[in-house]
Amino acid sequence: MLKNQIKKEKGFTLVEMMVAIAVFSIVMVTAMSALLNVIDANNKARAIKTAINNISFALEGISKDMRVGTDYACGLDEEPNGDCSDGGNIIKYRSIRADEESVGDSVQRKYAYYKFEGTQIFTCLEKDGIICGINGDFTPITSTEVEMNSVWFYVLGTGDPTKQPRLIMTVSGKAGKGKISTEFDLQTSISQINRQND
Repeated sequence: MLKNQIKKEKGFTLVEMMVAIAVFSIVMVTAMSALLNVIDANNKARAIKTAINNISFALEGISKDMRVGTDYACGLDEEPNGDCSDGGNIIKYRSIRADEESVGDSVQRKYAYYKFEGTQIFTCLEKDGIICGINGDFTPITSTEVEMNSVWFYVLGTGDPTKQPRLIMTVSGKAGKGKISTEFDLQTSISQINRQND
């Protein structure tokens, strides 16, 4: 009778312990994998949000200023009021934020510039003695967290005085690094508000 009591009070066997540990390990690995996937998705969403916010802010500022500009041209040394249907990575135009200059008997605004170089968009405004050019004072307006591969400016409709010039800007690149990197392509269209030179 004592033998039967001893058998009933036995604990887990080694095999039962190993099976329990194996099941626990599988559950923990699955849970950790799910947790890491959620963290990656969160990081990816944050990287995309940062990129879109940064680029949207830059495009909104560019659009507002270019809408009231005149004499558009693609490139630093290009003559104004010419279409550039093939596009370019630099655009210049006469800006109401720039200084004025005397041209013959009239007064015209100087230029504002936007250009794509490396992975960022830069701007330069001819004001307070700054002359934008190869050695001009270009300032980045986009974050280094956003890696842009391409930015193109197109100008259409400058030759027809009955139509408002239209500018198109395309941006492509990626946000985030490594596994959480996501590619994006954006395009915005800008119509000139006023064709009159000031």
